[in-house]
Amino acid sequence: MELKEAYIDKIICHHFSIDPTKSLLNNALMNILELDSNVLKEFFIKPFANVKAEYSFSHPVDLSYNIIYQTALKMLNNENFVKCSQDVFRHLQAVSTLPSIKDGDLFVAKISDVVMGDSYYDGLGIFKIEQKSEFIETYLDEKGNMQFAIKNGFSSNRIDKACMIVFAEKMPKCYLIDTSKETKFWKQDFLGVVQMSNSYSQSKAAILVFQSFVNETLKDRVEMTKEEQVSLLNRWTEQVKSSEVFQIKLAAEKVFEDKDVVNMFSEYCRVYEEKEGIKFYNSFDVDKKAVVLPKKVQTIKLDDTAEINLLKTGGFIERGFDESKGLNYYKLYFSKEK
Repeated sequence: MELKEAYIDKIICHHFSIDPTKSLLNNALMNILELDSNVLKEFFIKPFANVKAEYSFSHPVDLSYNIIYQTALKMLNNENFVKCSQDVFRHLQAVSTLPSIKDGDLFVAKISDVVMGDSYYDGLGIFKIEQKSEFIETYLDEKGNMQFAIKNGFSSNRIDKACMIVFAEKMPKCYLIDTSKETKFWKQDFLGVVQMSNSYSQSKAAILVFQSFVNETLKDRVEMTKEEQVSLLNRWTEQVKSSEVFQIKLAAEKVFEDKDVVNMFSEYCRVYEEKEGIKFYNSFDVDKKAVVLPKKVQTIKLDDTAEINLLKTGGFIERGFDESKGLNYYKLYFSKEK
């Protein structure tokens, strides 16, 4: 997906609240003629520039029951944009049944000139923005002197949930943004999408499932130091990164070297598939861009005083216990400072 030529064609905003009496349903498109198109692009389009995972619409019965899919098709066929956006808003209200769901503004935008391959396509952007940031606005007062005011507004790097639907080929492709830890609401309840299986999604999932297994299951079953956890994560990531074609079971046997742990991991993968809606292939081509281990999982936090970021692991680090001080310690060996 290429977004260099993409632009906002039309946009509308509704205010959503878990309390229906505080919600606001808009009846008119927003006036964008006097706004800088580059600013709109920076805010609504640029956040998708590095989003690679692709999703497709689904429904357990039939796609005709998927509200967002059907509404998106209506917009593609140039049906009343305002009315369609209101249908999106009402669907958000209908699925927002948990008190933990936050209030926010819901933007629905028509995006034109999204490039895929050699073709141009239309897109639909749906944005739920929940957090406002304070910013300073300067202005001239009646005497011509500079003054400033502190206001609240939205920032492009604070988009909480978003989806870009690109009407390519026979089935639209969806690209998601979701900063929340619990993605079920946005991905499944509201949008009704599942991740498409390709080399990127398979490679990304291979990293995430191993990270989740080590952090959520293995460390509670096997006595491990944080350094040993990081070592396992780094070894697994290197296995994926160095492979042209990756086989999960074979890699697990190399990394764990323990049949019981390998079987435990295989069962965890099965449960992970059901939970995340992705099917692991026996083998798949590796997309190197997807093989990224978050720095936070490579970090050892020591009380509230220090952190050790282990980009690699090996014999240069030792862990011990000082009986005289009654404290644990790490000892690091290195050739030179950089």
